[in-house]
Amino acid sequence: MDSGDSNEDALRPFVEAEREFIQLQAAGDHDAAVRCLETVLRAEQGVVQQMPDAVLSSLFERLAIGYNTLGMKHLKDGNTEISCKFFEKAEALTDPANLHMTADSRLVLRAVTYNNMGCFYKSFGKLHTALQFLKKAETIENRSAGKCQNPAGTHLNLCALLSQMGKHQEALQHGEKALKLLEVAGPTQHSADGLAAAGSTNTESLVCVAYFNMGAEYEHLKKRNEALWAYQRAYESCLTELGEEHPLSQQISGCLVQLQGKGKQKKASPR
Repeated sequence: MDSGDSNEDALRPFVEAEREFIQLQAAGDHDAAVRCLETVLRAEQGVVQQMPDAVLSSLFERLAIGYNTLGMKHLKDGNTEISCKFFEKAEALTDPANLHMTADSRLVLRAVTYNNMGCFYKSFGKLHTALQFLKKAETIENRSAGKCQNPAGTHLNLCALLSQMGKHQEALQHGEKALKLLEVAGPTQHSADGLAAAGSTNTESLVCVAYFNMGAEYEHLKKRNEALWAYQRAYESCLTELGEEHPLSQQISGCLVQLQGKGKQKKASPR
């Protein structure tokens, strides 16, 4: 048997584990997907040390995606302790010390991890810690020359967080940045991380969220006309993308009616 066959045999468990991971992820069994990669990496440690970086990077990338997926799943289910452990694993895996991961992939997944950790800490009121993680994600995305997956999502998460902190002018700026990025990206971008503002993942519905968040910030800043304009754009985008019955469409419609009602009350009140 030549060395080529020997290498192929050594790599076979990893190839099979990666194939199984993809199938399990597609079936929605994220726990089993992560376990199958962790098992092969643990069982074949001797081979791992000799593996080509390209092969190892691919495995680590999938594992980091799996950890983030499970982190967000458990966060949504209210299992914060388990969620935190998966985010910590993703953070450790995407550390600069991991030289087996290609630099670009590591940075992309580092930004996703920080973004999700921002959502994690925001979910139970640790707003300043959440802000630190979202700012870290933003810093990576700003220097990634467009390689990161969803910088608009980071800006929307920052917009929602800063609004909660009462920093409405800064929040509005992030809403505007998100909208610009989404308009440049066009209708093909998909997000990989958790959006605080809505559970939608495609660009059109993120445009809707961006306008909606901007409308809320304009309203906080007492800019009624600008708020009406942003809510109207959000509603039009939502009707096209999500339909009239979607909860977000109904929420925006309610904001529009309420703001229009306030305007009528002002006009009717005696001077």
